[in-house]
Parts: sequence; structure tokens; C-alpha cells
Amino acid sequence: METHARPLETDDAAALTAIDRAYAAAFGLEPRSGPASLRFFARTGHAFVAVGASGVRGFVLAQPVFDGERATVVAHRLASPPPGDPDALGALLRALTKSAYDAGIYDLRIDLPDGDAAASAALAQEGFAASATTVHTRYLGSRAAAVAAAAAGTGNGGEHG
Repeated sequence: METHARPLETDDAAALTAIDRAYAAAFGLEPRSGPASLRFFARTGHAFVAVGASGVRGFVLAQPVFDGERATVVAHRLASPPPGDPDALGALLRALTKSAYDAGIYDLRIDLPDGDAAASAALAQEGFAASATTVHTRYLGSRAAAVAAAAAGTGNGGEHG
């Protein structure tokens, strides 16, 4: 069975959570596959699951964002089990590109952690280019303590990110 992408469904939660936890641990990130997150992304029209003969092989969580000038589809998580599945990543990126184009959105942005060589290669193969930007993040309130504890390995940091 060839790997293909289909829209994310909330029934995918168990498989996505396993992939997301492994991916997050490999790259020092917080998991993004909590129930509320999956319900939200399932409604965006820009979230997909890669499926192959062995079952779920990856996912992308994206949403459209309008900045006053133009809309952009922003992917917050593009993941397959480490070290990365090129077929799954390619299927996900093609599905995401088609969903953006079909919605009349011609700008796409993928947030990718440093060191994800498999996703970087898949992005290049699908025509994406790295931008010359760096994202700086600051957490406030009790969220800052939770993120610090997760980074230190002393807490779970919640299902945010």
C-alpha cells in the first residue's frame, strides 16, 4: 500500500500521540497532540495524517492565519516517527500544499525544529525553501515554570506548545 495523506480525524488521537511524543522527545519540544489541539486542527481543513501499509506514519497540524495583508497556512507540527519517514512527509506536504491552494491561500509556512534533517529534505524536495528568520519565544506566568520543568526533565510541561 502506497503512503497517502487523509484529513485528520479525532479518532486518530492514540496513533498521533505516540508519534508526537517520540518526535517531541527527539527534538526537545512539547507534544502538540492533546485532545483540544486535535479537535481544533481537525476543523481547520489543513491538518492531515499519513497512512501506509503499517498504519499511521506521520501527521501535519496546520491552520490558516490572516495578517491583514494576506492569508498564510502555518504548519505548527510536521512529524513522523524519528528519524523521519520521507514517503509520509512528502505525502503530508503535498496534501497541505493542495489544501492551501484549494483555499486560495498561496503562502505556506512550516515551523520546524533545528535538526530535523528528514523534514528539511522533504521540504526541499517539495519546493519549500528555508527563510532567513529566527523565532524567539517567551513564556509568561505559570506556563513559564511548566516549560522550564519540561525542559529540565522534571515535569511534563502539559500538552501545549
